[in-house]
Amino acid sequence: MKKLLWIPLCAGILLSCSTDKVDALEDALVDPVDDTVADPVEDAVDGSTDDPVVESNDDYFIDRFDTEGALVDYVTNNASSVPNVASVSGRYKATLDDNANNITLHFNMDQGRIDAKLVEFPFEFIARNIGIGTLDDSQTAPVPNNGPYLFSGVQVHVTDFNSINSSHVVVGHRGNTGYTIEGKNTVDGDSSVNDIGANTVPEGRGDIRIVGNTDRTLTVYWQTPNLDFETTDDNWRLYNDTGNLPGIAPNYDSEVYIGLITYAFGQNGVPFVGTCDAIEIWD
Repeated sequence: MKKLLWIPLCAGILLSCSTDKVDALEDALVDPVDDTVADPVEDAVDGSTDDPVVESNDDYFIDRFDTEGALVDYVTNNASSVPNVASVSGRYKATLDDNANNITLHFNMDQGRIDAKLVEFPFEFIARNIGIGTLDDSQTAPVPNNGPYLFSGVQVHVTDFNSINSSHVVVGHRGNTGYTIEGKNTVDGDSSVNDIGANTVPEGRGDIRIVGNTDRTLTVYWQTPNLDFETTDDNWRLYNDTGNLPGIAPNYDSEVYIGLITYAFGQNGVPFVGTCDAIEIWD
């Protein structure tokens, strides 16, 4: 009899509860679950606009040049213009000891040597501690006496090396503008060039970052060398405050070559070496 009385009593209690109170009870009993998936691209857009986002970091490559001898798995164009290029003591080293007839030059119709990797837009490429040094010490820049043109840096080139269309960012001496970074666009053998000013890279070396955007344009950054990049944050600066190289840029297809170049204009300052600690690629 007591059981029969208890059933209607419970039913009455339940019916007296409002729907809102039941919902609130359910909310309290169920652990909240955040099923929102963060969109890294949107997050980056909400943050700094100075850094275009590489859409996929699934494929990461780093070369520390720790295999002595010839560079490994690079595509080389015009190797004979700078024949002495190798990995030496954990660095890229290009010994430029002859520039007869400007054989090493990258300007207008002239194309010197490039050691490159094939990448697909969007991508990111970083060259660490890249620049110029003396034959005796790659980490000591030659003194820019008499306005030499001596460079080492990064070039983006269309996949057909017979087509003279490229963009490059190089570190070194540009005539009377020493210890600088030069930017250049070359379209059908016609070059546009400028720099970021004298003494901006006082060691004659820097870090270069090139971001290949989804729309197949390039955004360029630089900084003084971050020798502890694996543990210390980078402090990138846009090239000439815009990230854009001078003049009209080439119309790049979905794939390009990107790699290292070392060159001179004239014989003043020759011989010297181009040097780089490492390259990183996200593609």
